[in-house]
Amino acid sequence: MNIIGYVGSNKQDFTQSHLNEADSLVLSQLAYLAYPRKFASAPGSSIAELAEETEVLIRDTFYPKSNAKLIKAVAASPRFGNIKVGYFRQRNCNEKVLRFAAVTFILPDGTAYISFRGTDTTVLGWKEDFYMSFLSRIPSHLLAEEYLDFVARNVDGKLILGGHSKGGNLAVYSATNCSAPIRARIVSLFNHDGPGFKDSIYETDRYLSVKDRIHKTIPRDSLVGLILSTDNDYKVVDCNSLLLMQHNPFTWHVTKDGSFKKLTKISYSSRVFDATLTNWIDSMDLPTRRKLVGAIFDVLEGCGYTNVTDISKNLVSSMRGMYKAYKALSDEGKALMSDGGKQLLKLWMGTVFTSRKNNKNKDGKN
Repeated sequence: MNIIGYVGSNKQDFTQSHLNEADSLVLSQLAYLAYPRKFASAPGSSIAELAEETEVLIRDTFYPKSNAKLIKAVAASPRFGNIKVGYFRQRNCNEKVLRFAAVTFILPDGTAYISFRGTDTTVLGWKEDFYMSFLSRIPSHLLAEEYLDFVARNVDGKLILGGHSKGGNLAVYSATNCSAPIRARIVSLFNHDGPGFKDSIYETDRYLSVKDRIHKTIPRDSLVGLILSTDNDYKVVDCNSLLLMQHNPFTWHVTKDGSFKKLTKISYSSRVFDATLTNWIDSMDLPTRRKLVGAIFDVLEGCGYTNVTDISKNLVSSMRGMYKAYKALSDEGKALMSDGGKQLLKLWMGTVFTSRKNNKNKDGKN
C-alpha cells in the first residue's frame, strides 16, 4: 500500500507508536499544500481542519487527486487528526530565483516536525534546482536556516526535520548550519529522495555531528536523490512505478507498521544515470554550468508558461515558443546546449558500455 492506505489503516496514536518513516513522508508531502493565511500563525489549528480547505490546499500541486485523498485520510485519522499545524511560510522571488515554503506540525508530545517543501510545479522552482549545480547556497538554503531558527525559538522541546525532494536537501542544510544548541534538539532528520550539494559537506564536523540522526530514503530507480555530491548512506524503497515517476511519494510501498518496503540496492538504470550525470556535471567548470543553465531556461521560459503542468497541457504551443527562444539565443548559448547534449549522450553511452562489460566480467567469474 502507499501512504494514503497507511494513514487509513493505522489507528494507533503517537502515544502508542512513535513517529516512523511513513509518518515522515506523509508530513513531508503535506508541505506541498497551499496553506491559507490562518495557518501562518502559531500552531493551533489541527490537521483535521485541512479537510475544510481541500480545494485551496491542492491548488498548483503535483498529483492533486492524490493530495486530496491524503488530506481526507489525515483529517479522519486518529493518528494524524489531532496534530497541530502552523508557522506556514512561503517566499517567492523571480529576481532571486527563489521558491521556498515550510510548515510546522506539533505532535501530541510537543515534538515539532519541521517540514520543508520540495520542488513545486513552477518553472522558477525547477530553475532554482538547477542553480544548485553551480551555487554552494541557493536563497532557499538561507531561508531554511532562518526558518529552523525561528521555529526553535518559538517552540520548546524536541525537533524533527524532514522533506521530500528539494525539501530533504533543505532539511539537511538547515540542520548542518544551525547553532549547536538547536542542533542538539534535533532527534531525527528525514531526507526523502533529496538531492545532494555542489560541494561535499559530508566530512565536515557539523554534518558528522548529525549524521547518525539522518534517515535518507530513495526509490529503486532514483534520479533526483543521487544528483550532486551525496552521502551514500541511504535505504532503497520499492515502488509501483518506473524511472522518474518513482520520485512521486505516492508510489512508494509502505508496510502496515509504517516502514518502507526495502530493497538491497538501486536499479541498473539508476546507477547508469547517476554515473553519467555526475561525470557530465564534473566535466564543466562553474562558469560553464551557469551559462548552460541560463541558456536552458531562456529556452524553457520562452514557452510562455510559468507552470510545468501548463507546458505539458499545451505541448504544441510550448514547443513553438521554446524553438523560437532557442533561435534567439546567442551563438554561444546555442553551442553550449548543442555541445552539452552531445557530451551527455557520449558519457551515457560510455557508462552503459562500461557497466555492461563489468557485469559480464563479474558473471564470468561466478
